Amino acid sequence: MDTQPWLMGGVGIAICTPPLGMALATFLFKKKFTKQEQEAGKAAAIMGSIGISEGAIPFAANDPMRVLPSIVAGGIVGCVFGFLTNVLLHAPWGGLITAPVSSNIPMYVVGIALGSLTTALIVGFWKPVAEEEVEDEIAEAAPTQAQAAPAAGEGEYDIVAVTCCPSGVAHTFMAAKALEKAGAAAGSKIKVETQGQNGIKNRITDLDVANAKLVILAHDIQVKDAHRFANAKVIECSTKEAMKKAAELIQA
Repeated sequence: MDTQPWLMGGVGIAICTPPLGMALATFLFKKKFTKQEQEAGKAAAIMGSIGISEGAIPFAANDPMRVLPSIVAGGIVGCVFGFLTNVLLHAPWGGLITAPVSSNIPMYVVGIALGSLTTALIVGFWKPVAEEEVEDEIAEAAPTQAQAAPAAGEGEYDIVAVTCCPSGVAHTFMAAKALEKAGAAAGSKIKVETQGQNGIKNRITDLDVANAKLVILAHDIQVKDAHRFANAKVIECSTKEAMKKAAELIQA
C-alpha cells in the first residue's frame, strides 16, 4: 500500500503535537491549568505518544479560543519542519510510536518537539491563571483567625454586597468568598448576595440596605434589582477586583 511517505513525514509529526503540546503546557505552566486539567495532561502525553490527537479535546472544549489557535500553530511548525528536512514516514499514522519507521528518526523527533513546544508556549503565555489557583491564593492570603464573619441578623450588617458574573458560577462565588473573608478579617459584619446560575441566594433586604454603611457591587453583568441601592453609599467593581482587592473595598 502506498502511504505517500513524503506526505506522512510532516503529517505524522502534526498528528501528535496537539496532545503533546497541551501536556507540555500543563507541566510548564501549572498555574494556568486546574488540577483536573493537569491530570488530563498526563493522559494527553500518553495519547500523543501513540498518535491519538483526541488527547487535546478536553483542553479545546474548555478554552477553544486559546487552545485551537495554539495547537494549529504547533501542528504547522512541526509539519513544515518535517517537509523541510525531508522526513519520510512509512506508516499511515503518527506520533512517537511510528518514529522507528521514519527515514530520519532524529529529525522526526525534533519536529515533534518543536511543534509541541510551539503549542505549549503559545497557550501557556496566552491563558490566564486558572480560577482555582486564584481561589487558593485568596484563601492563603486571608488571616487564619478570620474563619467566619461575625454573626448578624437582618438589618445588622455593616456592609452588604452583591456578586454576579456572566456564567453565574466561578467568579460570582469566588468574589463572594473573598469579600466575606476580608470582612471577617476586618471585624465587619458583611452579607453577600450571590446572583448565580441557580438564582439569587442570601438576598439583601431593604432593612439590610437601610442600616448598612457601605454597599459593594462586584459585577461583570447588570445587577438585578439594583434600584434597592439608589440611596446608599455604593462602590462598584468587577468580580476580579473583588477577589484581588477585597480588603481595600471593605475598608473604603
